[in-house]
Amino acid sequence: MKRFRVRDSFNFFLERQFVKGAHVQLMFVAALIGLISLVGGVLVLPSGEPTGTISEAVWWAFLRLSDPGYLGDDEGTWRRLVSTILTVLGYVVFLGSMVAIITTWMNSKIRNLEQGLTPVTTKNHILILGWNAKTIHTAGEIFQSVGRLRRFLKFYGARRLNLIILAEDVSPRHVQELRDNPLIGNGADEIVFRTGIPIDREHLKRVDSLNAAAIIIPSSSYTDRELITPDVETIKTLLSLNAEAEDSPIKGRFPYIVAEIQDESKIKAAYRAYSGPMEVIGSNTIISRLLAQNIRHHGLSAVYNELLTHSVKNNIFCREYPEAVGKNVHELKQIFTKAIILGIVRLIDGQLTPILNIAPDFIVEKDDRLVFIAKNSSAIEYKHTASVKHPATNKAKHKLKVEEQEGVVKILILGWNHHIPALVRELCTYEDEYYEITMVAVYPKEKREIQLQKLDNLTDRVQLLHVEDDYVNEKVLTNLNPSTYDNILLVSSERVLEKEEADARTIVGYVLLEELLEKADRKPNILLELSDPANEALLRKYKTEVIISPLILSNLLAGIALQREVNSICKELFTAGGAEIIFRKFEEYGLAPGVTSFSELTDKVAEHGEIALGIYNTNLASRKGDNLILNPGKFSPIEITAEARLVVLTTVY
Repeated sequence: MKRFRVRDSFNFFLERQFVKGAHVQLMFVAALIGLISLVGGVLVLPSGEPTGTISEAVWWAFLRLSDPGYLGDDEGTWRRLVSTILTVLGYVVFLGSMVAIITTWMNSKIRNLEQGLTPVTTKNHILILGWNAKTIHTAGEIFQSVGRLRRFLKFYGARRLNLIILAEDVSPRHVQELRDNPLIGNGADEIVFRTGIPIDREHLKRVDSLNAAAIIIPSSSYTDRELITPDVETIKTLLSLNAEAEDSPIKGRFPYIVAEIQDESKIKAAYRAYSGPMEVIGSNTIISRLLAQNIRHHGLSAVYNELLTHSVKNNIFCREYPEAVGKNVHELKQIFTKAIILGIVRLIDGQLTPILNIAPDFIVEKDDRLVFIAKNSSAIEYKHTASVKHPATNKAKHKLKVEEQEGVVKILILGWNHHIPALVRELCTYEDEYYEITMVAVYPKEKREIQLQKLDNLTDRVQLLHVEDDYVNEKVLTNLNPSTYDNILLVSSERVLEKEEADARTIVGYVLLEELLEKADRKPNILLELSDPANEALLRKYKTEVIISPLILSNLLAGIALQREVNSICKELFTAGGAEIIFRKFEEYGLAPGVTSFSELTDKVAEHGEIALGIYNTNLASRKGDNLILNPGKFSPIEITAEARLVVLTTVY
């Protein structure tokens, strides 16, 4: 039989009491002070000083214990000895313990407040669930979308922006990262953080998800967990939000949600998981479409980067104007002189359906929303003007053909991430086009083949060749003979969790590639997919195209949260067929070299049933943003040269 250990039992009891909080700790210290005062009073009582009852002696001891100033007033050896002991114990027990307990309690409270464990008491706020590579850019786009944000707040009756972020582990580092973002700056102090995970319903209560005006769910990066993918977590979050709404005493309170799903096959499951208003963007599909379009029409990355990332130049806007009902597009062009009208978004069978590249005589109906390219919200303010002098005409000339790929297009892909299978699927959708794709990555060949075999539209028109090797090696690149390819795509590896390190490999591979191709007779078109926007500045000295996937997706999430119609517009613009942005040579419209105005170019392009968007110069040696000019002034002089291309919106059938 084990010996009963009194000391261990007492320590265990003490531990269990102390963990209950500061109030129990203070009660214990108070009891200890009372005990010491009682013992001190009993010890000094036989000395005759102070005279009186035991209560007076205990009070005398308590005063020495709590205030060292009484030490000099005592007389007599025994009294001074007891008083000295009580004074020392007072420093240790009374002052030391009390200060330690209160300090620990205050530190704990401050730490809890910093971690964001208290529930928020706001409504009609914008809520971002999760902290990942897209969170900062999404918050920055919301802060910069002044005009759209103003209308958003007005719609919900909110006076100011309340942005709340739910992160798994909140720390001062998060606030500093927000403050370092140029789009946010000091606005980071206005952002509220709360600690928690989106799949936990109690944590959703902490951020008052039911009273949010809009909830944004950016998808996290892939990890080594093969079963718990980011899409699984997103759908579980949607189920938790749906359960919160259904259990709410106020029925029908389903906040508007914008969610990112990486795997297109899980988009339907996401819509089934939530019963309220929601827009789902398939990130792999969007990025793969942008990559595919850029492969087919070289230079389009500049257009995408301007329209789909925050820009002081141009963005996509969508707004309803009751005054525009009954007017045709030709009349509206005279009203919106600082913007380009792309088309409308109409509610058809309960779905927001974009109708883009519309004719000048197209009549706007009730509830139609106009789609623009404009520099800011003030450029699309409705201003009443005099009647239009020249009526709309629908005498369009013959439609111009869209240039198709000729022969077999050879593509070299360096690196591997989850966008590649979606890119292969996208290229398979282009009929009568043939591709040979060589994929070089350290990611195992067998795993790549397994992911590609899951595609349901694979065709013999797209041939795949796998090479398992590290492309950040000059010998490997030399053996690939890169000059024989039409297009080269470098992507950030998803196996490297830090985006800076992933981009470093991509950039080094590109520099090695440039060195090999410097003296080559034929140079392929090169496109880089990066993860960190800051790394784009490292490539300014090179003439190459860059797509920053997280930045594009972040701004899409923010844009769709503020303007729901943006999702349907992007789907229409970047899918095979329908409205597409392409480049055309000036001679296709019968234009000779010289100087003209953008207004005259617009009229000339409209004769062929297309919409002029801007000018792209292909002969500039550096990437300083001068290559592309979208939405120039109507009467801005435009020089027609052999190298320049018109950026137009056309319709592909």
